[in-house]
Amino acid sequence: MQTVITKSPARPANVSSSTSAAPKRRSSKKAIFLVILGLVGVFLLIFGTTALQIVAMISAGKSMVPPPTTVTSATVQQANWAPTLSAVGSITPVQGATISAELPGMVAEIGFESGRPVKKGDLLVKLDSSAEQAQLRSAQADFELMKAEYERSQNLAKRNVISKAEADAAAAKFSQAKAAVENMQSVIDKKEIRAPFDGIAGIREVNPGQMVPAGQKLVTLQALDKVFVDFSLPQQDLGKVEVGLPVKMTTDAIEGREFTGNLSAINSAIDPATRAVSLQATIDNADHALRAGMFAQVEVLL
Repeated sequence: MQTVITKSPARPANVSSSTSAAPKRRSSKKAIFLVILGLVGVFLLIFGTTALQIVAMISAGKSMVPPPTTVTSATVQQANWAPTLSAVGSITPVQGATISAELPGMVAEIGFESGRPVKKGDLLVKLDSSAEQAQLRSAQADFELMKAEYERSQNLAKRNVISKAEADAAAAKFSQAKAAVENMQSVIDKKEIRAPFDGIAGIREVNPGQMVPAGQKLVTLQALDKVFVDFSLPQQDLGKVEVGLPVKMTTDAIEGREFTGNLSAINSAIDPATRAVSLQATIDNADHALRAGMFAQVEVLL
């Protein structure tokens, strides 16, 4: 007995793959559509919320009432407004000097404190004068001898014991001896440097024991009870100013304070480079608040 096996015909492979691809394409399109729909919904939600906020703000602005305006009043008063000329200037001392050594020597003594007031004639710096003191004593001895000889010669000349020539020679030697004493005394005096006027001493430039040459700066001295303010105005304003006009001055170094004075000098020449005229005002400075070199704003009251 024979067994017969019957084989069914095989399906083509392409039929199965095409059948499964169609559902996949439909599901992909659906997903894209849903995403787009979601984005549109989110945009509409945001846009609607913003629009509602804007509408609410506009409604609130229309309903808001502005606060009342504050108004102040003052009584009208008549006053004179003086015209002025403004300028910038620099402060200088009425009296100021740099004290220097006239002769060389060693600093033996300092008689002032830096930044403190001194009076006219006060000792500022003393240089060693021991050698000059010895020479002075020798000159004084010669002077005493020549003085005695001169007096004796005068008595003898009156009695005609000596000639006039001998008497004149004695008188000349006496004068020379006297001049030698005065010269040595002058040298000693120059080695004691004293204040030439009342003022404020600056910071000292030397120390005790220091050798200083002739012309060495020792200290500055300035009188500050009054100060000058030097400034310039254009030449077209020259006809508006005159000596004696009141002046007001301020400086940023002393805020909130105004100083007063008067115009004290007008230069006789115009600066050919700037076509401006230099002026000088004198300002009261009793408390010494103003110092030389300060920058100043000046107003001349016409």
